[in-house]
Amino acid sequence: MSRIFHYLEAMLLILISISVFTTVSSRPIATGPEGHVAATSVILKSSDGEKFDVKLQVVLQSEAIKQMIVDGGFSSKIELSFPNITGEIMAKVLDYCHKHMYYDGAGNNLTALEEMKAFDTQFVDVHYETLFKLVLASNELKIKSLLDLVSGRIANMIKGKEVEEIREMFNIKQGSCVDHFTKQDSVRENGWAFG
Repeated sequence: MSRIFHYLEAMLLILISISVFTTVSSRPIATGPEGHVAATSVILKSSDGEKFDVKLQVVLQSEAIKQMIVDGGFSSKIELSFPNITGEIMAKVLDYCHKHMYYDGAGNNLTALEEMKAFDTQFVDVHYETLFKLVLASNELKIKSLLDLVSGRIANMIKGKEVEEIREMFNIKQGSCVDHFTKQDSVRENGWAFG
């Protein structure tokens, strides 16, 4: 019974916080059940020990962080660690989330949509190693829009390229496990995809 109460209490905190921030309220702090002060920011700690103090509304774009907050219970100070995400990548992910927090839901505002598209294009114009780290981070944090954006960029990078070009681009050595995987293996393991 107590666990259910804590779960409901955490859900109430999230709903209160979302409503406070999305209406651009002048109140900087939301209060939860029993008069506790709800967190207005979350501290994220990267694998290299770098800490990021981030607005709650920004981090709530991550389904994983939402779930961690719910599972962790009601607290006025929330600190979450991510041992698989470096500070450099966390900073890029948070930059993406911060930008999308303000522009998502822009509706038919053409200027905002064009700015968002330009930001996204510039955001993924990085070295492929950074793209792969962003894929892993967005997958761990469960930020679908970021995962789709970065995966799409990687797909465009390899589209129309020969195997050898892809090997060179991504520094895949001869003799890797990819060499032992034949088309017949692919058809056998993924027959559903080949009709």
